[in-house]
Amino acid sequence: MTIGIEANHANKEQRTGVENYCWQIINNLKKQIPSDVRVILYSQKPLLPGLGENMPKNWEVKILAWPFGKLWSQFRLSFELLKNKPDVFFAPGQLIPFFSPTNTVVTVHDSAFMVFPKTYRFFGRQYLKWMNKRIAKKAKIIITPSQFSKNEFIRLYSFPENKIKVTPLGYNEEIYNISKDFVYPELKTDKPFIFFVGRLEDKKNIGGLLEAFEKIKSKYDVNLLLAGKPGCGFEKIAIKIENSSFKKDIITPGWLSDEQISVCFKKALFFVFPSVYEGFGLPLLEAMACGCPILASSGHCLEEVGGQAVEYFDSNKIEDFVQKMEMLILDENKRKMLKERGLQRVLEYSWPKTAFKTAETLLGLQN
Repeated sequence: MTIGIEANHANKEQRTGVENYCWQIINNLKKQIPSDVRVILYSQKPLLPGLGENMPKNWEVKILAWPFGKLWSQFRLSFELLKNKPDVFFAPGQLIPFFSPTNTVVTVHDSAFMVFPKTYRFFGRQYLKWMNKRIAKKAKIIITPSQFSKNEFIRLYSFPENKIKVTPLGYNEEIYNISKDFVYPELKTDKPFIFFVGRLEDKKNIGGLLEAFEKIKSKYDVNLLLAGKPGCGFEKIAIKIENSSFKKDIITPGWLSDEQISVCFKKALFFVFPSVYEGFGLPLLEAMACGCPILASSGHCLEEVGGQAVEYFDSNKIEDFVQKMEMLILDENKRKMLKERGLQRVLEYSWPKTAFKTAETLLGLQN
């Protein structure tokens, strides 16, 4: 049996949510797929250290050169899959090439572009809509990280329920844990701070967070640390920050490494995740593992992931957002309770568990 895996999404130095999943799932599948199964990783460029290392003997890498920045998967990867078809093809980055084998497994992370189309740029939204329709038509099995994402895909595309496997995500236990300390000297704030990490974009409700912070800052001497790359709608976010009366207390360091994020979780008053739509919400696991209390929006998958270990607010009600932020600033016992619950809750999740369930799905298609 031969399993082909698209590794281009994983092969990035500065990874965000989906790319981090691709990196972790490939590395953890190395320990789950039997030695008598041939595995091929497809990438546009040589694999980065950490991804191309510790390769089992039954694994190999095919570098598929492509001179253009876009459409590598649709043309170059498609040609390879047509020419040398694996028994099973796994696409962890929510894409499906023009040509793919009958036994194609795709991870669908979320369908936010269908529910909140204005939070995506026009051409990106059209591509994602086209891609999800192809996935619904061509995929043999779909993997989703939450029951919420599974229900959404069924609702939007009428995909057979028994062909969608819910496979929760994990977290990097070597970095995100309560005992290991890292150094982040560039973190220049001597005040208590509220922490956010993720793309700075409309879908993450950064505008709502800034509005709530304005009200909080007028009463409490705290900072807001917004870490992450710019996303769709960042121009409006940047203007809000620039026009804020408290802009010197809003820190925007850009993309942070896992080690830097771990430091922020451990030093923050609490982590706030105000997103209007998520397929899973990986930062919740990372924050819980570091003992950081969490305030998150309700109404999608975050309640499924966080359970009773997270405080929730209604993202449609700014008053509720402000009230919950104020409560966590003032109530140390509440923060301590959330910390303890989070440390217990996160034990239910791990990348080896994710990889085990994923390997089961891939190997189950063996002829």
